[in-house]
Amino acid sequence: MGVIVVVSCILVFILVDVIVTTVLYLHGCQTAIFTEDVQNFDILHSVLDLWGTVLVRVCLLLGASIGVLWNRVDGPRRVSALGTLTLLICLTVSTYALAKLLMLSEQGDLAHQPWFLSLFSWTCVSVLGTVLLWRLLGRSPNTVTEGEGGGGGGVCEETERLVETAGENGTEEVEEQQEHGWKKRKRASRKGTQDQTNSGATLGRLLSYCSEAFIPYYTGQAIDGIVIHKSMEYFTKPLITLTVLALVSSIAIGVRGGLFNLTFARLNLRLRNLLFRSLMRQEMGFFDANHTGDITSRLTSDTTQVSDLISQNVNMFLRSMVKGIGFFIFMFGMSWKLTLVTIIGFPFIAVISKVYGEYYKRLTKEVQTALAQANQVAEETISGMKTVRSFANEEQEADSYYGRLHISELVLQVAILFYGGHLVITEQMSGGTLISFVIYELELGDIASVYTGLMQGVGAAEKVFEYMDREPKHQHDGKEVPDTCKGLVEFKDVTFSYPTRPETDILKNFYAPQQGQVLLDGRPVHTYQHGFLHSRVALVGQEPVLFARSVEQNITYGLTDIPMEAVKGTQLSGGQKQRVAIARALIRNPHVLILDEATSALDAESEHVVQQALNNIMRQHTVLVIAHRLSTVERADNIIVIDRGCVVEQGPHSQLMAKGGLYCKLVQRQVLGIETRVEVLNPPEVDV
Repeated sequence: MGVIVVVSCILVFILVDVIVTTVLYLHGCQTAIFTEDVQNFDILHSVLDLWGTVLVRVCLLLGASIGVLWNRVDGPRRVSALGTLTLLICLTVSTYALAKLLMLSEQGDLAHQPWFLSLFSWTCVSVLGTVLLWRLLGRSPNTVTEGEGGGGGGVCEETERLVETAGENGTEEVEEQQEHGWKKRKRASRKGTQDQTNSGATLGRLLSYCSEAFIPYYTGQAIDGIVIHKSMEYFTKPLITLTVLALVSSIAIGVRGGLFNLTFARLNLRLRNLLFRSLMRQEMGFFDANHTGDITSRLTSDTTQVSDLISQNVNMFLRSMVKGIGFFIFMFGMSWKLTLVTIIGFPFIAVISKVYGEYYKRLTKEVQTALAQANQVAEETISGMKTVRSFANEEQEADSYYGRLHISELVLQVAILFYGGHLVITEQMSGGTLISFVIYELELGDIASVYTGLMQGVGAAEKVFEYMDREPKHQHDGKEVPDTCKGLVEFKDVTFSYPTRPETDILKNFYAPQQGQVLLDGRPVHTYQHGFLHSRVALVGQEPVLFARSVEQNITYGLTDIPMEAVKGTQLSGGQKQRVAIARALIRNPHVLILDEATSALDAESEHVVQQALNNIMRQHTVLVIAHRLSTVERADNIIVIDRGCVVEQGPHSQLMAKGGLYCKLVQRQVLGIETRVEVLNPPEVDV
């Protein structure tokens, strides 16, 4: 919806609001009411002040509309930034309308004041409309293109999108991923709700909440039985009921707590499983752009914090909400006037909770980012002081929040006691009912503090779901599974540069070339099924990675049903890392074998043994060798000499030796050992 359309809707709303409010205030068209109220204003009888709230709404919406039309680039963003302040103003108007309702109720029966009741109802509706239109205006798109607005808000880099810095705002792409992610989370949630433990926990929750909802009511009845009726019969009946309710509530709480702990423990396992599977689908560029410490922090500490905070706060939040509904029913039944006093104070507590809840959400994300950075620093043996300071700051803000929240709740309790005392004195309610009411109000106060804890869990959850919902840029969705593979490799007009050794990574389909194609048997490598491609193409790097498993498990990594004879036949005497890595590649019997400085760490004798095995492989398979040791490439069919990124020579060993070029000089230096001191200190950057 464009800005012009939104502003037009606001102008229509303002016109309707002014007309309806004025008509209801003047009881149709009795202008004498306005004159009388101006001359002899009485807050307990006049509603001129309630009519004046329309001016507040008009100023808010009209001022925001003019500002957005004046500056269509930054206007909506600034309107959105003032959303909390506007909400507070509108809540204040609603609160004053409730207070006005209480004032007039003390002067007579409200049933005989239909004009006021209509004005009160319309004021509440128009306040809600003001909030909705303000939010709509803040979200309205501007008509200025990004280039005209200046500033160049291009797409953020991978690291900026995924590993956020303090105070960084998400990009539109991240928001789209989050919207898509909520669908995934709902699917995961639906799977979780099918569990029988959730049904049992829900049943226990309902039983405990219903039991607890009656306890304050019967407590007040028992007090009235002593103070007012002074009868054991009136005292013992609610007391017996309280005993039964307490017993049922205790059993239900035990069942609910145990089942919820089990449910959220399973949630933690499910989160880690989904996150780990998502990480396994990411392209290699993702792991190049993000530190290992950041990723492991998401997988360990973030998932744990999410499950812990949610298990504690969701349970309490649901309990408070369900109990709150029941409490309000009882409270309205006991005294609707005192209930309105409670409602008057709740909007301000809600605003405080929202402001600090959002701050806690941002702070938790910063703490999790600092923790991820500390994990990376710890891997580099440097102290993680940032995390300590982050948590220290968090505790200070917690003290500030709870101080303000406590003041708000205290003011509300004083107001309830003051007005409740007035109702007791005027015999509009009993003392026991007032005590029940105070107990209900104290129970409702828990919702605000639980909301803040819930926002902490949301802040940590966003960091987890950010990785979980990320779609890899380079998909492994090939379908080709041919019956035969000859191992014919072709780099066709390929343009690509990322790390060193780019040609080996794009052949393994780790990265996609910027231009051109990498072909295996005439087909692009990305069209092959992922498992099939890596069963036909094996890589042995200069620094192979071995997992914390046995030698046998490292050699057969990724394979199943491998007989021990095959394992023993490929072990090349010894337990060195490169030998195990070579054995891991050879046991697959690949059609294409990539050796990237595979024998650089072996001594001469071990290299000879390995070379003999590789020579046998070369007769039947395609082998790509990247090496500085020329003895490794001597028997290659085609040798390509690269000097400072350029191909300078190409051909078989005998032809290059006869040519007497750079390759011949390298062979002479390595075989005969004739290299000068300068050449030793400054060796040529040559790959073969």
